Amino acid sequence: MEKELLDFCRVKKIFDKGFGFLSSINYSQDVFFHFSKIKDEKVKEELQKLKRGVVYIYYTSQAENNKRKVFRMWLSLKNVPDYLIPQFKSKIIDELNDGKTNVFELAHIIKELRSYDQIEPEELKQILLSHKIQSNPSVVIKILSDEEINQYEDINSYFNNIHDKKVGKDIWISEVLNKLIKHQF
Repeated sequence: MEKELLDFCRVKKIFDKGFGFLSSINYSQDVFFHFSKIKDEKVKEELQKLKRGVVYIYYTSQAENNKRKVFRMWLSLKNVPDYLIPQFKSKIIDELNDGKTNVFELAHIIKELRSYDQIEPEELKQILLSHKIQSNPSVVIKILSDEEINQYEDINSYFNNIHDKKVGKDIWISEVLNKLIKHQF
């Protein structure tokens, strides 16, 4: 039996026919899902309520007849079994360095992981020093909690300045990312 890997996908719209394909960070092919295969009634109810908007789903999949199909699905990381989280975090960090996943989607996932105390200080350091964060450092604001933003009054001004291109990336990295890294240790 293959190892169960946690995956995620940003869902913009659920089609009326009740099925679709989810992108994967673990596999090259998309993963098929159908509402009728969702066993958890709470997940099914929540998905059926969706009209338009953005939601992230977390899932595992299995290969059947050379195609991947959703095996289990969750709407929040807090409901995902703990044993699936370590590999998932490693994959997210890998994606930040050389993956194809949008950095803002990864930031959303990291913020949720952090909200459940699932990111260790060393992992946060790896995240902050990753290729995608270093290339687009203002993304880091998306992984911070409101408390952290308020704790560092100058982060907001740096964020506004880098966004308006009044401050260079090197200053953002030295002042903001390094402050966050030092705070974690």
